[in-house]
Amino acid sequence: MQTGIELTKRGMSKGYFRLTGISLATILAATVVAGCGSSQSSSSGATTTSAQAPSSTATGGAGGSGAVTDLSSYTEGGSGAANNSLSPVTLGWVNQQGGPLGFPNSTAGAEAAVKYVNSYLGGIGGHPLQLSTCFVVGSEQEGNTCGDQLVNNASVKAVLFGTLITGDQSFQAVDNGTKPILMANSISPNDATGKNVFIFNGNPTSFFGGMAAYARARKVKTVSAIYPQDSQSITGIASMKAALNSVGIQLKSVGFDPSTTNLLAAATAAGVQTADMVVPLVSIPPNCVSAAQALDTLGVKAPVVSLGSFCFIAPVAAGLGGSAPIWTQLASQTNVLATTEPDVKTYMAASSRVGLTPVEQSDSNSALAWSLVLTAARFLNEKGGAAATPSALAAAAKAFTGPMLLGSPQVKCGEFRAMPGLCGFEMRAFKHTGGQSFTAESGWMQPIIPK
Repeated sequence: MQTGIELTKRGMSKGYFRLTGISLATILAATVVAGCGSSQSSSSGATTTSAQAPSSTATGGAGGSGAVTDLSSYTEGGSGAANNSLSPVTLGWVNQQGGPLGFPNSTAGAEAAVKYVNSYLGGIGGHPLQLSTCFVVGSEQEGNTCGDQLVNNASVKAVLFGTLITGDQSFQAVDNGTKPILMANSISPNDATGKNVFIFNGNPTSFFGGMAAYARARKVKTVSAIYPQDSQSITGIASMKAALNSVGIQLKSVGFDPSTTNLLAAATAAGVQTADMVVPLVSIPPNCVSAAQALDTLGVKAPVVSLGSFCFIAPVAAGLGGSAPIWTQLASQTNVLATTEPDVKTYMAASSRVGLTPVEQSDSNSALAWSLVLTAARFLNEKGGAAATPSALAAAAKAFTGPMLLGSPQVKCGEFRAMPGLCGFEMRAFKHTGGQSFTAESGWMQPIIPK
């Protein structure tokens, strides 16, 4: 799912958005991208946490300290080109692509990052870095196949997940902790309890907790939400309600038939005209368009907050007459269309040098993959490069304290006792200001995770 208003031709194809069998909550977890304000650390690691109020005037550089702009220092690598006469250092790469729902730009971002490491950061201790790839087209069983391929490959030191909706759990069942699994965003709450799994840009619990932190920071008392009536979206609403209620914020939510094209009744019943904040928990273009039309018809004045990038893409803009809705985006990674952000400038300049196209650059999945590969390169360099072992890389991942490239300044695996694999969890807010323009509305903010 792209962060920007432009999509590849494939991304705009009719088949791409035929998502009846995929729930909103699942897609939210796979593609949510950035989030809000600096945080306080929880001493117990399992209680409700607090957050700074976001600045309504923050623009470029609102991420404050923690924005990574020196890629050589970040990866603890060198400079210049890798020595191709040396044996390669191999990371596994699993991504969903090749079917009606796929994320090929995630692989494009990962491959660009590998090329950058090999061209400009001296490889891994001089050795060239390479990916051993395996793709899931659309069957859960394909996760088993990728597990067999990568876990049994002795040269693969760790496995990186791209954007993977199907096959996640079956891959982990095969791996069973043998090779560390590094993830950007996690699609399943179960991932954070997986063996040797490390998540650096959040999971469903932290996404909804980030929304609660944002609402509290803005002194919101009531939130109105509409959502499609499928099982996982219902579960998502329950998570949002628990997080909001834990800090005294009331949620009124109304579900709707996902096939409907008129959300006026649902929005009215949810009380969008009187709420302090409105959340359209929608992810496919027809529902985004219907939600925006309903809120506009009802003259909603409260801030409208969206998780992820789904409602800011080209089909939504077309459905609304040329402009995507002027809403706030909450996400777990810096929005790469907030072009005045210092780390975004670094990402754009560096990825351009290795051939990542503007459309690929603006896709959140590509940016997440770029960040994850360079973070894995850091762990490899820390633990002896070509001599690094899977167990040593797991130790490096567990000990990493951030900042995360294009992500949270605070990283702490085990901060939440019930989710030991959740290492990066802060969120940030970006205001869509029209066209492909976004402006940082807040710094980083720790999510509210109820007991």
